[in-house]
Amino acid sequence: MAMLIFNGERIEVQVGETILDAARRSARGARDIASSCPGIGKCKECAVQIKSGSDALTPWSEAEAFLRQQSDREEQTFRLACQARIARSDAVVEVETFKQKLEIAATGRPALDAFEPWIQRRGGSVYCDGEKLAEATGGIHGVAVDVGTTTVVMHLVDLESGDTLEVRAFENPQKYGGSDVMHRISYDRDNPGQLHHTIITHLNHLLRDLPIDPATVFAVTVAGNPTMRDLLFGLNVQPIGQNPFMSQTQAEVLAGRRESTAIWADGDQLGLNVHPRARVYGLPLISNHVGADIAAVLATIPIEEPTDPFMVIDIGTNTEVVVGGRDRLIAASCAAGPAFEGGRVSCGLPACEGAITAMRRCGDRWEVSSIGSGPVRGICGSGLVDILAELRAAGEMDGMGRFHDGADRVAVSDDPPLFFTRGDASELALTKAAIGLGQAVLLRRFGIGPSRIGTYYLAGAFANRIDARKARQIGLFVPVPEERVVRIGNASIEGAKAALLSRACRDRIESLVRRIEHVELAKEPDFFHLFATMTELQPIAVEN
Repeated sequence: MAMLIFNGERIEVQVGETILDAARRSARGARDIASSCPGIGKCKECAVQIKSGSDALTPWSEAEAFLRQQSDREEQTFRLACQARIARSDAVVEVETFKQKLEIAATGRPALDAFEPWIQRRGGSVYCDGEKLAEATGGIHGVAVDVGTTTVVMHLVDLESGDTLEVRAFENPQKYGGSDVMHRISYDRDNPGQLHHTIITHLNHLLRDLPIDPATVFAVTVAGNPTMRDLLFGLNVQPIGQNPFMSQTQAEVLAGRRESTAIWADGDQLGLNVHPRARVYGLPLISNHVGADIAAVLATIPIEEPTDPFMVIDIGTNTEVVVGGRDRLIAASCAAGPAFEGGRVSCGLPACEGAITAMRRCGDRWEVSSIGSGPVRGICGSGLVDILAELRAAGEMDGMGRFHDGADRVAVSDDPPLFFTRGDASELALTKAAIGLGQAVLLRRFGIGPSRIGTYYLAGAFANRIDARKARQIGLFVPVPEERVVRIGNASIEGAKAALLSRACRDRIESLVRRIEHVELAKEPDFFHLFATMTELQPIAVEN
């Protein structure tokens, strides 16, 4: 019997057992290690650092080649936990997971609603919408939370002044359940309640670390896609992963058992480290996979003003697109997957230390910009857009993502060795096809072409760095003039905060989602033809 020391915890293991299987037999391993594929080295998410005992593991697999290069350069050993197996019965192998410090968009363009909180002090008591909650013995605070598949952002506000007191942003600790919502849903089916417990526990840790007494938090608002929102509230998310792909709350609205897809709960019901009677409000969902996150984004856009039609796109593992104007709004969800966040791309990284964010082809070499002052370690989403556009512009890659000389990869960096492969291009082409298709279909449904779009809003962290011109060149964005592109950052957290600080904003969001038309892209009669067309790395052709 061998010994695995995983993040300080000692676990007895059998010869031939993988680090991943052994670690998952411990509570710490189940929480700290991530994997989205069935242990075949495809997702590349279960990377761990071998602190000692690397000679007692099986040889490197082909799937670990990128880690071997990194390990050789840094004189540290990194392995995929699903590939590395214990090879000797007398082995003691020490393993640690490592958290990448992500560059997270924690703020955005604020909503402009009048300050009118639904939690107020009257005399010595705290009231919610006119109902007494508790006696007021100190300050009155609220927390807005945007729960994304990859990241979580939290704002602490003073409900008497409207001031934002703290901003916190962190990796979603549920990542061990997979990199996209469908994997999280599957994980929750097999391990019910664990993902809910994880996010609540992590939020409680942060709440205890705030510069106020958590018992003075009397209101919490939550935005997120349907899966992330419902996991936080402890709802059954299995219906979201099965046809007709709708939240439990949406099904209940359609059945006449509730009036809104919004959720209300008390702090003690959820086990949150806030006042026991604090009101926790989950913003309403729009429909199916179009969630409360994009509803919050819409709260920051002047929809009611008589302007030209607009499009808003919030790119993430679950990308949402909305097209509309004052009199009509239509929305769709695009199953983009994690490719532009570094998932399933051999050289991909999230926006973290060492990630290349911008690239330019200069003869036979690359000029790159990266996060931090250290060596490059991979390419994040904005850099991946650049490399596709640059290879296409230089004639080194055709519209199908094939290299002109028949090669299967191109070198990006010699030190460390870093390559962009034909497989990477294919993975990104599928992601950008899903996003491009959503935009094209909504424009068609709305009856306009790109030239009619007055404002093209880009929301989310990805939008902060992406070169919109290059995104148009490869067909990720529809061809809208540069001067019409407006980047609004993390508008989801700003909308969630506005709903916390303004009863009128909260009510406006509730009213807004009821009139948005949802388009199921897969039900379009020419869906497969459109998708195949969109996989080509060329500008989107949409009739005006």
